[in-house]
Amino acid sequence: MIESIILGLLQGLAEFLPISSSGHLVLGKELLGMEEAGMFFDIMLHAGTLLSIFVVFRKKIWGMIMGCIKRDKAQLKEVGFIVLASIPTAMIGIGLKKPLESLFENPRAVCCAMLVTATLLFVSQWGKTGSKHPECEGVQMNWWRALLTGLVQGIACIPGISRSGSTISAMIFQGVNRKYAGEFSFLMSIPAVGGAALLDVIKWVKCQNPETVARYAIENPEKAQACADASGFTPELLVGMVVAFIFGIIALKWLMAFVQKGKFHYFSYYLWAAGVLGLIFIK
Repeated sequence: MIESIILGLLQGLAEFLPISSSGHLVLGKELLGMEEAGMFFDIMLHAGTLLSIFVVFRKKIWGMIMGCIKRDKAQLKEVGFIVLASIPTAMIGIGLKKPLESLFENPRAVCCAMLVTATLLFVSQWGKTGSKHPECEGVQMNWWRALLTGLVQGIACIPGISRSGSTISAMIFQGVNRKYAGEFSFLMSIPAVGGAALLDVIKWVKCQNPETVARYAIENPEKAQACADASGFTPELLVGMVVAFIFGIIALKWLMAFVQKGKFHYFSYYLWAAGVLGLIFIK
């Protein structure tokens, strides 16, 4: 139960704060000796954080839904940008799936990636709409900015590279308004996080078929082991999901306040410390 709470806490906070949830889960496993969460547990943790996005941005999301129904040009364009940003993310996530997954077994590489994220956050204050340029209101999102931000989100599949940190920084460098950058970053995460969770659900469903598991045992030992590690619904799973949901809401509201106040780069100090300490203590 304690491990479920810790994993839910890490997922809820680190999924949205610019400190990399995947990186923290890798380091948490290495430093605290935590076991793999299990396929279904991982699905539900992501479901908890995904639900927190819908709660925090419920008015914005509802406005976009109604705008699409009413064929409002501005809302249709907004949804189009999110879809456009999702294309390069999906291409990177699916096309480089195996190389990316191998990085989860390399904690020192994760620490190095955290240092990259820290540097990116720190220099973002000098971006066109960074805290060093408080007078700049920013430019509007367009198709090429959406594609570029989606490309950055795809690169953030690397554990240790923060999805929110890299995408918000990318938009700040492009001159996008800070508040809008924060909102767009989390709205564009809905298809990314939801798509990843959907792929895990499909895997989990396949693992419930004894014939499929038997075939994996002969043809693909790695998939067979993944099925063996897949868990079902447990009280611990529900606790982890609820914790991820609650702390996801807290993290979202906290980060949006930091972004709007121009204090986004403050998180770089934590990541520098975490990355350096990780390199020191992880062999």
